[in-house]
Amino acid sequence: MSAPSAALALLDPAADLLLPALADRTRRRILVRLAERPDDAGAVARDLELTRQGVAKHLTVLEQAGLVRAERSARRRVHTVTPERVREVSDLLGLVATGWEGRLAGLKAAAEQTEGREGPASMSP
Repeated sequence: MSAPSAALALLDPAADLLLPALADRTRRRILVRLAERPDDAGAVARDLELTRQGVAKHLTVLEQAGLVRAERSARRRVHTVTPERVREVSDLLGLVATGWEGRLAGLKAAAEQTEGREGPASMSP
């Protein structure tokens, strides 16, 4: 995703579901667990020592945000991480980080230029 499209994605109404979905620590734990191995709510609940009902509610939020999708496999609903959506999150955060890195580099250059004109700072007792 290019910088302009990442910026537009951040302003898209779908981002209103994405960011709150990631704000919850338990949902992030579930996301990490599913990234390791797609599975059903019961297996995720056992692995993370949570209730199946609690995991199911969190999975609904993650699905609505587009971070997870579920497919039927026999009698199970197997949940998998949606890599495209996770990549969008990464791109969004990268865009913000790039902006800050540019600002910090500019501040550093200005400080070094000022120091060069004034000479090294002396330490007074």
